[in-house]
Amino acid sequence: MGDQAPSASLNGFIETRIGLEPVSQGPVVQIQLPSLSTFSRASRSQRRVISNAAICHNEESYIKTCLASSSSIYFSKSRRYPRSFLWRVLDNDKVLELRSVDISKHDRQPNEASVVLQLAFPNAIRKGCVALTDGGEDILNVFVLTKSKELITLTIPTKFFCDVAASEEGPERWCKTFSHSVITLSNPLRLIAASPQQLVATLDDGGILRLNRKPDQNGSTWEALTCNEGKWTSSLRGLVRWQGSNSVRYNGAVLDPSAAIAAEFSPSRTHLLTVCVNHTMKIWNLAKGLVVFSMDLLGQERGSQDVTRFLLDAGNPEILRVFETEGVIEGDEYYVATYSPHGGGQFKIWAIRDADQGSLGIRFLHPDIVFRPPDPEPGLESKAIWKLADFQISQGSWGTAMEIWLLMRSNRRYKTYNLKFDLIDLPGAWSSDWTTNVLTSLGQQHLPHVSPSDLRDISELWLDYLLDPARCSPSVLETALSIYCSSRKLEASSGAQMDLRVRLHMAVAERVNAQQVRKANESSSVLVQYREAMQDEWRLLYQEVQDLERSSWQALTLSFDDRSDTPWLLFTGGCAVIRACSRLESVAKNEPALLQISTETLEAPSIEDGSRGESELPYRLAALIQAAAGFKEAFGPPFRQTCLVWLSDELWQEPLLSVPQRIENYYERCGFAEEITDSAIADLREALTPIGDFDGLTTAHFLAVIAQLPQLMTVESSDLIFSKFGLKALVKGAQEMVDLHSRILFDLLVLVVFVEIEVDRDITPRSNLDTSKVFMAIVDQLKRYRLIEWLAKSTWTRVEGDQKRLSDESPNLSVLETLFAADVRPHSFRGQSQSAALSDTIQDLLVWITGGNDASITLHQVLVNVQCNLLKENDLDLASDFLQFQPSTPWSTYVKGRFCLSSGSTIEAALYFQKAAYKMAGKPCPDYHQASAGFLSKTEAAHFGQGLSFYYHHIHQLFKSASYPSYAAQFAQLALQFIPQSATLEPPSSLLASLFDITLQSSDIPTAFTALMRLPQHDQTRLLPTMVKSLMALSDGPKQLLDLPWPPSIHPVMDACLSNDKNCLTTSSVGPVVPAERLRKILAAWRLKNGDFRGAASALYSQLHTAKKQKQKQGSGAIPKLRLGGSGADDVSDAAYKETDESYLSIINLMACIDGDDQSTGKMGSSNTGHGEAWLLSDAGGGKRQVVTISDVRNGWQKELDRRSVVESGRWGFGLVNDDEMELG
Repeated sequence: MGDQAPSASLNGFIETRIGLEPVSQGPVVQIQLPSLSTFSRASRSQRRVISNAAICHNEESYIKTCLASSSSIYFSKSRRYPRSFLWRVLDNDKVLELRSVDISKHDRQPNEASVVLQLAFPNAIRKGCVALTDGGEDILNVFVLTKSKELITLTIPTKFFCDVAASEEGPERWCKTFSHSVITLSNPLRLIAASPQQLVATLDDGGILRLNRKPDQNGSTWEALTCNEGKWTSSLRGLVRWQGSNSVRYNGAVLDPSAAIAAEFSPSRTHLLTVCVNHTMKIWNLAKGLVVFSMDLLGQERGSQDVTRFLLDAGNPEILRVFETEGVIEGDEYYVATYSPHGGGQFKIWAIRDADQGSLGIRFLHPDIVFRPPDPEPGLESKAIWKLADFQISQGSWGTAMEIWLLMRSNRRYKTYNLKFDLIDLPGAWSSDWTTNVLTSLGQQHLPHVSPSDLRDISELWLDYLLDPARCSPSVLETALSIYCSSRKLEASSGAQMDLRVRLHMAVAERVNAQQVRKANESSSVLVQYREAMQDEWRLLYQEVQDLERSSWQALTLSFDDRSDTPWLLFTGGCAVIRACSRLESVAKNEPALLQISTETLEAPSIEDGSRGESELPYRLAALIQAAAGFKEAFGPPFRQTCLVWLSDELWQEPLLSVPQRIENYYERCGFAEEITDSAIADLREALTPIGDFDGLTTAHFLAVIAQLPQLMTVESSDLIFSKFGLKALVKGAQEMVDLHSRILFDLLVLVVFVEIEVDRDITPRSNLDTSKVFMAIVDQLKRYRLIEWLAKSTWTRVEGDQKRLSDESPNLSVLETLFAADVRPHSFRGQSQSAALSDTIQDLLVWITGGNDASITLHQVLVNVQCNLLKENDLDLASDFLQFQPSTPWSTYVKGRFCLSSGSTIEAALYFQKAAYKMAGKPCPDYHQASAGFLSKTEAAHFGQGLSFYYHHIHQLFKSASYPSYAAQFAQLALQFIPQSATLEPPSSLLASLFDITLQSSDIPTAFTALMRLPQHDQTRLLPTMVKSLMALSDGPKQLLDLPWPPSIHPVMDACLSNDKNCLTTSSVGPVVPAERLRKILAAWRLKNGDFRGAASALYSQLHTAKKQKQKQGSGAIPKLRLGGSGADDVSDAAYKETDESYLSIINLMACIDGDDQSTGKMGSSNTGHGEAWLLSDAGGGKRQVVTISDVRNGWQKELDRRSVVESGRWGFGLVNDDEMELG
């Protein structure tokens, strides 16, 4: 008998983990289900929607809320979305959680199945008693048996997963409860569904329970029949049994050896295949209720004394699979695969021709071959016990291209295996063609560490490490923080509204500060002691995180989607889609010796450097990668950290040295000479033996590794788009791939630097190795991957009261997911498995981030585009952090200015804008609206490439809208200054008007005057009152008004502005109001300055008359009333007399200066005023304009003087003087 033990396996797959913590995918709808079908008031259901994850205060509550006791994925036969439903049991088996885990959907499907349903049952769910099946179009049927012996039927519309409001419908319409004495007196072990109308449960006594209903029944009524290797009956006698000596206990029940622990239907649903505790497979005819076949799993005859030794573990039911494939052997209807853990573990393949014929219709395929599962640790020194936890078999086509997937488990460790085979040639493939999956290495990087000379904040390093989205979920961090604080009696965990980063820092700092107070006098090096204490406390907090993470990623089961050929792993706290390794992952994740002897062919084309034309073999590349990794790991954490710090400067600072000098400079700054030991060099030589030691290193080796990195996107038209869940899988896969690629590139860089400086060329010529070329090639790739790393770990910052942003739908979306992943379409899996399609799409995403297949897009353009997106979303924290990646191009310099302007750094913003001016204003000019991802509007983008005037006009508008008038005025003047002299167009009125407004606000009168004078006449007329009013608000405003060189064309406008008593200068409610008296004096000064003596005199005369009228209205006129017996007069101040005298004198002098020869401004020829006298027009006569001559003014002044004399001497009495007699004119 052949004993097929699989040989060493290649790593061909890698798992991509996705967490299932609450609200990670979408809103959670919690519904409390009633206990009875009558739905009385006492059993009324409750429903609530959760949008924020609950904080677990201890490990027990975390396990209860977030970790599943059982889980699986049901793949619907329908092609409609959603069709992949993950279910898991939570909260001490009382909550059933359902969610869609479809990776992709059709692009015409508008709905997003992101709602998570959590159904709380009144009683605990029996283990193994959850079954799902299709219930028709857009219906999911879920059947649950509880420990209270109730069958609950859930008829859930798939719209529940797409719309939160859909589940507001009362559960009495879609939840039905059935209870029957047959179920009550039995102990079901496993529940499986053949259809929505037929269920079968295996019982602890070895019998089975069949439940049938009619299509029009809703689940509150079932026909319950039991059978124990006899006919169907509804009697209770068959349920009463004696407990035998071979009975076993499981989950609180006593199982008969004939009890079935695994069961599946035949493809035709006419037979039930079971595996029993007593190591036998049975086939039941469901129509007759009879066992038509029974045989030991290994086909051996066993005596009664062997029964106990071969009993199976009832807690491991995944040992039976039914599959069908056409045309393998004529007459075979279907096939069955079983697994026995005895005899070292063996698989058997059963061919079923006619089950009702018993052994005549059933036989073993390859009966002489022992199919053993691979041993994850074949060495004799291994003491671990590995068991098969689950296996799945794909259907295949005509017996070819079939697959079997195994899940092996040892305590918390696990490993999956895959075998592709043809059913007839299974023995040959079984012995050598196994591949296995690689456990994800994401999140397993070295812990943060700082040396005593490193001045960086250890807390910031730890916070960045812990809050990396790829490392652990927020719910794990929240729970770990709560446990850490409660065990140390700290209060820093309170205040859930506070940012998690702040609360983590506060907790550790509070703990360290308390310790430092006690140790303050024990050491003089307080700073060193403090940093060491912080490092120790962060490690303790991280230990809490690790404990929770380990409990979250314990493997439960394995699921397989036949439609997309995709395997899934289910864990206590998450799931993982298993995808095919990329080319570089295949090379890096396998041992060189295994690649060298393997029959597998891995593509690994090299980049030929001219000196050699042959491609590098995969095992050589694997040897180079692993040698470089081992060499770097030989150094301590401080050295590795130092290399990473200086690498950032090397990547993003402008190079000032040649490439050989840069290599030497990097070598010296990192301190290679102090860290490299003889043993490390010896180990490196040994690792490089497959490629010929140091002298065997060639440029082609390094460039061949770089060639494995994704370079171009696959050109494929797809009608699929990613779901929200699929986007998470895509981003997580990208993070895994980027992490691996970055580590490989960094390892190779360290190796190249070492070889260039340390390896003596006289001893090892290295004629085929161009280290400068390799160094630059690696640096160029590292820039790309550092960018992607930042995008993947950076999540959007929430701002209170901010406008709607990309991150509003989830608080933990990364920049990578929102800006790039959503634009990539998944590969179709019609000609390949979804496992391979997902890996191809991940590589497409990495290429898409850095420009896609468009060779004209440079990395610099991508970097600036990302910065523009951050600014468009107004996330200044992320934009500030991303400045480290910005190049020194003019476009980038301009965007830096925009960032500084947004953050209020106006001085830096102005400098950046001016620095970028000449290049941004010149041609050729790209479409900056598109290059900025819409951050610049099309109107703004139109200002570039049109000359400095247009560019500075744009900058002026930016500062003006940001309310920085001084800078706005500065750039407005620059815009006007750089208007081409040959231009026929006038300066834009909008720019001049804007400059005018801004300079008036800052009291820059000369600049405002210049801008006003360059405006068209109608704008001057409109804006002049505004300027006059602003001038009047200044202490020296009138002087400036008179000193400005106003052109003659503006004189009439200014005169009209100053002469109107009811204009905006004296009545406006906005800004300062100019008194009319002061305004007339200014008007007189204005007219005098411009030679208009009559106009100046008229202004002063009107002011003098108005002043007199106002005094009369106030009862204090210049002429007092005569009183009886009155011999005195009111006192009149000398100042008032002086002001009146000066007014009269000024008016007379002005009228005397009127030119007698000028008929328009001189004397009148013949009138009733006399011949040749100077005159002016006055409106002081009751609204009628009057002609006032110089004689009238003199007479008026004389009367005023006479009045004063009479008053002062007291020579007046009743009726001697009339007030009107002293009126002017």
